[in-house]
Amino acid sequence: MSTKKIDTLSPLEELGPRTGDESPHELIYRSYLLGRMHFGTKIAILNRPGSPVYNAYENWGPVALIAFMAIYTVLTSGVGAGLTLLLVLVVAGVLILPKWVLKKMRIRVLEMAFSGEQGWVELWRHGGISMRLAADAGAVCDGPEGDWEAFARQYLDLPDEP
Repeated sequence: MSTKKIDTLSPLEELGPRTGDESPHELIYRSYLLGRMHFGTKIAILNRPGSPVYNAYENWGPVALIAFMAIYTVLTSGVGAGLTLLLVLVVAGVLILPKWVLKKMRIRVLEMAFSGEQGWVELWRHGGISMRLAADAGAVCDGPEGDWEAFARQYLDLPDEP
């Protein structure tokens, strides 16, 4: 039995070398991959109905599950056990759920933003993302009021060498 090693390319290798005619979106993606730019997500804007990356099940599903488990425990084991379980689950939920929701949302934001220019434009118009240069924290561009194309041309049109 032989095993083949599958060579996987990094996202930067898949893009290939610079040609000089990259779109602003591609310049942003390259800069993000090279660590020249920090990409920000604003949870207060993105984690609500109407956002292209909002998922109601992630926000309300765990709350409904906690309520169901507490009610079930009250009915099967008594009020004391149900209230104790409710307290434990609420504390665990307050400590764990926000971080979990933020992580899942950030993954969806990155996938949408860098899957293509259309996803980037939709997120930018919604206003939940921002860019900042790693080398100069003063160079910031926030959506939707910032001009992301001009920011990319001005600050990110650089050779690939780190």
